[in-house]
Amino acid sequence: MQPVTPHSSFAGAVWPAIPSPPAAALLSILHQLEQTEKFSEAEIEEVRRPQLIELIRHAVRNSAYWKGRFNAAGITRLIEKGHRIEAAEWSERWLSLPILTRPDVQELGEDLVICDLPKGHGQISEIVTSGSSGQPVRISRSTLDHLYWQAFQLRAHAWRERDLSGTFLSILRDEQRPSSGESIHLRRMDDWGAPVATVWPTGPSVLLDYRASTADLIAAIREISPDYICTFPSLLLEILRVARDEELAMPAVREVITVSEACPPGLRELCREVLGAAMSSTYSAAECGGIATQCMEGNWHAQSERMVVEILDDNGRPSGAGTTGRVILTPLHNFAMPLFRYEIGDLATVGSEPCRCGRELPVIAHIPGRARDLLMLPSGEMRPPYYGHNAVMEVRSIRQHQVVQTSPTGICLRLVVAKPLTAEEENFILTKVDAALENRFEVSIEYAESIQRQPSGKYAEFERCFSL
Repeated sequence: MQPVTPHSSFAGAVWPAIPSPPAAALLSILHQLEQTEKFSEAEIEEVRRPQLIELIRHAVRNSAYWKGRFNAAGITRLIEKGHRIEAAEWSERWLSLPILTRPDVQELGEDLVICDLPKGHGQISEIVTSGSSGQPVRISRSTLDHLYWQAFQLRAHAWRERDLSGTFLSILRDEQRPSSGESIHLRRMDDWGAPVATVWPTGPSVLLDYRASTADLIAAIREISPDYICTFPSLLLEILRVARDEELAMPAVREVITVSEACPPGLRELCREVLGAAMSSTYSAAECGGIATQCMEGNWHAQSERMVVEILDDNGRPSGAGTTGRVILTPLHNFAMPLFRYEIGDLATVGSEPCRCGRELPVIAHIPGRARDLLMLPSGEMRPPYYGHNAVMEVRSIRQHQVVQTSPTGICLRLVVAKPLTAEEENFILTKVDAALENRFEVSIEYAESIQRQPSGKYAEFERCFSL
């Protein structure tokens, strides 16, 4: 991020600036993070454990559920000994603590909420996850937890070296959109909004509601000519395909930031081709905020100061370098609803090499998807739904596609097309998809006028629509 003087809270005291208390708090956290990102994993563990212990003590004092779990794992007794805890003993005790699942959170509900917050943690608010898994959960969070969430957002801007004077366009859902029948809805703002504009001067921002035709969205992008675009990968793919195939002149964009969905293969290259833009992704969950942030090298780094990120194998042990496992999270600052060893339903691959950016935070090499969205092979084995995405991308008449597993042996490709596919194109797709699936399924094509997004704007590229 280019050097920017913060807002000053005193007239005439422009530089060095004296920020407002909220801005000063964010800058203080960010300054500490600039130091800890160079810490080794052992050093991070050393400075993080006192925070984790404070959270555990709070949960044990105020929640019968967590008191029982920590007592059974021997962790309560361990932290109350009053002497230095050996890393090996802590690790074994921690791994014995049972995993908390989404159904657990749904069933326990208010029993996980702690209203008696420590002084200074502020008010409690509630969010509801999107329910893309069919399992929405209600999460309570404190004002202080939200402040930490904002600080890590600032870190993402800093890591990606963004120019805050530019125009930032978000193509997402605008809850303030009126119910009139307008085809496109734009909301223009003077700055990028919190948390960036809390601290620094910025350029303008625009919120473009995604509920418009692809043609209208492209027209808006061309008219706004933004420096940065933030949207869903699936929507970006639709926009780029149409712009490329219709040979539309698009503005030069510095960076596209994708959110909420896994990125399909080839999207990064298409983004470069059509917009001349780099592409980055955020890996986050509504329950706890940012999990991993991409540096300029393109690697995801676990935000270890914000939460304990575990990637576990089928035996519940830490996955080795280069292997894929279940993502388990423990946010460190939400005293309103502590979530210890919470399984969000994602899979991730542990990085095998240090990142060239010089940061020591653990590298997540790949995020193939959600465990609940896996393809089931006829044998009963589950795996990420690799189905020959690049081959589907080659057929330029396709505007949108969705892969649906209709039975243990049936795969249907739902296609939205600009013009009917030729027999050769259909055969090409079927052959490539069949090969990618190792000839294990009966593959068919179904045409649709459109494929609906979820109310949040998310889009499921793969769905399994039969009961196990």
